[in-house]
Amino acid sequence: MRKLCLLFLVLFLLPPLCPAENRADEKGRFLDAVALYGKGDFDAAAQLLDSLYQGGAASDAVCYYLGLSEAGRGQVASAQKRLEEAVSRDSLNTWYLSTLASVYEMGERWLSLALTCERLIQLDSAHFAEPFFYAKTGNAFSQARDTARGILYLDKALAIVPDMPMALYNRAGLALIDEDYEGFFDYAGRLLQTRELDADWKQKYLQSMLSAVPPATLETWKGPLLQLCAQAVAVHPEHLGLHVFRQSVAYVVKDYPEAIAEAEQIIALSGDDADTRESMTQLIGDAYMEMGDEKRCFAAYEKVLKMNPDNIATLNNYAYSLALAGKNLSRALKMSEKTLAADPKNLTYLDTYGWILHRMGRNEKAKEIFKEAMIYGGRQEKVILSHYAAVLQALGEADLARYYESLSAQ
Repeated sequence: MRKLCLLFLVLFLLPPLCPAENRADEKGRFLDAVALYGKGDFDAAAQLLDSLYQGGAASDAVCYYLGLSEAGRGQVASAQKRLEEAVSRDSLNTWYLSTLASVYEMGERWLSLALTCERLIQLDSAHFAEPFFYAKTGNAFSQARDTARGILYLDKALAIVPDMPMALYNRAGLALIDEDYEGFFDYAGRLLQTRELDADWKQKYLQSMLSAVPPATLETWKGPLLQLCAQAVAVHPEHLGLHVFRQSVAYVVKDYPEAIAEAEQIIALSGDDADTRESMTQLIGDAYMEMGDEKRCFAAYEKVLKMNPDNIATLNNYAYSLALAGKNLSRALKMSEKTLAADPKNLTYLDTYGWILHRMGRNEKAKEIFKEAMIYGGRQEKVILSHYAAVLQALGEADLARYYESLSAQ
């Protein structure tokens, strides 16, 4: 009996070895997991760390490395959860917060990213109160639709680095959303003048930004718009795509002399490219037609037809120009017939043909052509309706003429 009591006493007085052994084991497994993570074996690291977490060893460090491993595996949601837990256990740890910010960015959690970045700036201004991080924070707030705070941080970045592409890009976008076109052209112009971005990127940027601007606004702001294109071209004078874009913008906003000048520059840059020479020469003819310069218009169209007698678009435009001028109508009719043979249901070609017939005094035939145009959707085209009304008026069908003229005025 005494021996049994003594045994119990000895066991009771022995130090608790098992918990210490467990802690040593946990520490060893944790270090193994960190080593696996360092080698890029995210699956093995995550498995080992998860076993520690599920076993009750969910320290902030375990949560942090488990979050890192999950992010490495592409498991963004679980990575976010574990990193948020690490931050909750140590809210002042900027490593944890910075990593969590990266995971928020991976998951496009913009408001969470913005608030985390703002927290980092407040906690450690020596490292995070700098232009790049200001721009990142501003972009996150912008994506989260908090325009005011987005502008605040982007402007902080630009105050330090006025030509920072990332900040200029997002600042221009916010100005465009707010319909602050003066601001947009300022920021976008500075962005396009930087040499850090290549010409292809700038061309795509211009196309995407200007597609968001209403046509009426483009007309109002055509001066700054053309200047924006010129700023990109000035940095990349040999880039054909930027010249093509500038030329198309000039034509859309009806700056025809600028469109012609760019078309000639494109021809010079394209060398022996016959297709480019043909298309740009046609555009020059179209621009002169819009300007009312018949002589230069016809000369340009003649050049195109020497290069390609079957250029259907030029045949149509040349024929219509001749009809407007009342010159060489027989030739105009032949050219127009050729276009209809190629595309008999084309509204534009039908309108040209009918109008030439009208100018030749062949109004009965012209009426048949315009009735056909109505079948193919001519009621939606004001010019075609107006031309049809003129033909009907010439035939003495005044009431019907007034009806189609009223449709064209709607």
